[in-house]
Amino acid sequence: MYETLVGSVLQVQTASIHGVVFYDVVLQTDSSAIRVRFQDTFLNPAPKPGEYLKVELILGNVSDVQRIPAP
Repeated sequence: MYETLVGSVLQVQTASIHGVVFYDVVLQTDSSAIRVRFQDTFLNPAPKPGEYLKVELILGNVSDVQRIPAP
């Protein structure tokens, strides 16, 4: 299943798992707040609260992350 999430960043926490950096992001979409985790290779520097992101998922796994302008 393919899914696209668009929303503003509410929280960001950086996690290092076996030496790999991940971002745990809480994204406020039109319908709810959703937590997603993705590797720093998708988006660098780290997202900041208030920024808008477009996150694409395939079978629940992040496949692309982009910063977008606020609507």
